Amino acid sequence: MDLQSRNLTVPRGTALFAKYKPGTQVPGPFRELGNTPEFTLAREAETLPHYSSRVGFRTLDEEVAIEATLTGSVTTDDMKAENAAYFFMSEVKTITVTASSNVEETFEEVKAGDLYQLGFNDTNPSGARKVTTVVITDGAATTPATFVLDEDYLLDADLGTVYIPAGSAAIGGSIEVSYSVAASTRDQIVAGETQVEGALKFISNNPIGPQFDITFPRVRLSPNGDLALIMDPESSEWQQLPLSISVMKKGNLALAYRDGRPVA
Repeated sequence: MDLQSRNLTVPRGTALFAKYKPGTQVPGPFRELGNTPEFTLAREAETLPHYSSRVGFRTLDEEVAIEATLTGSVTTDDMKAENAAYFFMSEVKTITVTASSNVEETFEEVKAGDLYQLGFNDTNPSGARKVTTVVITDGAATTPATFVLDEDYLLDADLGTVYIPAGSAAIGGSIEVSYSVAASTRDQIVAGETQVEGALKFISNNPIGPQFDITFPRVRLSPNGDLALIMDPESSEWQQLPLSISVMKKGNLALAYRDGRPVA
């Protein structure tokens, strides 16, 4: 009799996702979800019991499974854009901005602590980025007074924001901002309502224990919990992104395939 377990495992590995091509169930290339501190599966079955009531107490004499689900959850601390897109139920798009000049905006009733996002409107909810040649005046019709950078206002040109500090000469009045926008590109994720679907693969790399890989031909990823945008500076944790996994049937294929390593 073997009283010593020889199959203890310290689990480690890599999770990869192959998003389906638009309008199909054809997966593209597998791409790593990055470092995944947690990856768990849950298998549940609903059963239909049968009881014998012939004599005395009824007794359970049969039980069959009538429904089974396979789900999971994965947490990654790789905050690349495509992972963030899975959380926001969307995709990564590239925004291309063409250069423009002589843009003017007016802001009224200026107060200390106000922050103005240039170019902010319903057409461009993120506002203007990469602004240049910024000039801010009081907007007077005859001889407008020009406000001083880093004294009357603070400018973040990349984000396109203007901040009014305490003591600014602009407080209590209006400001007229004239600026240009440089050509640029950036990634953008617009929150949606569509779960991303594709194939999922887990490849083990266990320091102790047998090696294997699991292939899921069809899964859906969706957000699963909190995404911390600010954490205690003394926290010992990295930002993490949680996703839930719903394993679904694809044609005649099984829900999952667990393969050991091939041997000669």
